[in-house]
Amino acid sequence: MKSWSSTVASSLFLSAAALLLATTSLQSGTMAYWRFEEGPADAQMPHLSGVNGVWSADVADSSGNGNALSVWTSDGWGGYAYKTDVAGPTIANIGAANNFSVKNTGGNPGMWNTSLASWTPATWTVEATFKPEWGGWRTIVGRDSKGAGTQPGADPSASALYFQIQPDNRVAVTFQDVMGYQYSAVSAAGLIQGFDYPTDPNGLTGKWYSMAGVSDGTTLSLYLNDVASGLGYQLVAQTALNQGSANTALTAGAGSGGDWSAGNFSVGRGMYNGGHGDRAYGFIDEVRLSDTALTPGQFLSIVPEPSTLALVGLGAFGLLGSRSFRKRNS
Repeated sequence: MKSWSSTVASSLFLSAAALLLATTSLQSGTMAYWRFEEGPADAQMPHLSGVNGVWSADVADSSGNGNALSVWTSDGWGGYAYKTDVAGPTIANIGAANNFSVKNTGGNPGMWNTSLASWTPATWTVEATFKPEWGGWRTIVGRDSKGAGTQPGADPSASALYFQIQPDNRVAVTFQDVMGYQYSAVSAAGLIQGFDYPTDPNGLTGKWYSMAGVSDGTTLSLYLNDVASGLGYQLVAQTALNQGSANTALTAGAGSGGDWSAGNFSVGRGMYNGGHGDRAYGFIDEVRLSDTALTPGQFLSIVPEPSTLALVGLGAFGLLGSRSFRKRNS
């Protein structure tokens, strides 16, 4: 029989090994990971440059690669505040606490990164967790561009990447490759439940989702996780990259404007025809970019509160017992 001390030592060793494995998993292929854990609760996110639209390292990159994220402003017009409303208290596969999300404090939210502007990965994964408002085109992660789509069927006014919710509450991932081809994986309608800000400003009737868009160079896939359901990620859309392109790597984009440069990644807004828009009002958390095509078992996995799962189970028991692109919002 093992002694108490040897059992404890063994448990500590296994815990340390699990933590090391989680850290290695986080760093492997991760280009940027924005967790929004700075806090404190309800505080306005600071914009360190002090000038609206001038980039500064306002949100830490947890990948260790130094690819920080900037907010547009520190005020209520286009900024964000830290909130304790989160999808769950733990990011299971990296063993990290999840204390805060961010929520827009005005009508013009948006964050952006400049250090990844030249990144053109052959394979990639984009992930985010969000609790959205109802309505419109809502781009959670985008990439600024105009004119990179040059091949038949591509929209020259579209940006390089859309990771979004569409007006009929379907989800979609769309990108343009370095050869000018455009691809989309779009789900069925009605998969997302938003909240109505005028009647529910705190999002109490909303739902948390995690989503992952994956390109392995030949197929574009989109996965959605209704966090409270406990069912995990489900494949909701998929399309073959079979338009004849010689290189299906994600484009770095084209063009520039007075308030954007090609290749910059955005969080909380998109772009169309060279203008900011498609704003994702509501809560955003856990945004990660990877240069590998991750599998569902490698996606960020948030553990919901036990009480949430219990309510879902009771609801299910009760049921058993009773038996396309155009200019969007600016």
